Amino acid sequence: MKTSVSQTKILWEVRNGIGLLRLNAPPGNRMDTAFFRELRQLTQATIPQSGVSGLIVSGSGRHFSSGADLDELVKSIRSTGQPKSLLLNNYNCFRFFDGLNIPVIAAIQGVCLGSGLELALHCHFRLCATDALLGLPETGFGLIPGAGGIPQLISFAGKAKAIELIMKGSTFAAKEALELQVADAVFPKNELMENALQLAAIAMGNYRKYRKKEYLEALKKVCKK
Repeated sequence: MKTSVSQTKILWEVRNGIGLLRLNAPPGNRMDTAFFRELRQLTQATIPQSGVSGLIVSGSGRHFSSGADLDELVKSIRSTGQPKSLLLNNYNCFRFFDGLNIPVIAAIQGVCLGSGLELALHCHFRLCATDALLGLPETGFGLIPGAGGIPQLISFAGKAKAIELIMKGSTFAAKEALELQVADAVFPKNELMENALQLAAIAMGNYRKYRKKEYLEALKKVCKK
């Protein structure tokens, strides 16, 4: 059974009990004011009321997301005069995914930068395509990651390495993301979504976050068949 909700910046579909959330502003799937407005609607109403047992976050086209539209973000901050409130609202949208009691999987291909990576870091699993390029490049623009990316990256890569990556604004490929424990698995691009769906199906019954390694081991066994 399949249901969907038509939006501009984000596509939402429910398929066999799994929610499919797809960033939909290719090629870069940039996150602007309209994106966060739709994301708030999804996190506050649509997803909680959907009854889904698993959730996959991905991007339309070649990339996951190149991050926030910085020019529009600055304009929004200037027009509202409330930068703290704006950033907190965006952060709460991302934190929503981490707090769900169902498996939340980021299926990452192409670039996953800035706020795009912050969103992925708030998912429970990150599966990367071999072409994935990740990073928090905000320092190159005189900014710092403002939607929870710093503590989330520290929790996976460790404090020293996370601070190094953030201060340098470094990008890193899927293989390094796996070594840093930022990515949980890497697949060929044409197998990424299939494996995300497999992982959701494996984990969605009686889901427990502490069983993450067990779910990933089960996925490996499925991949070997």
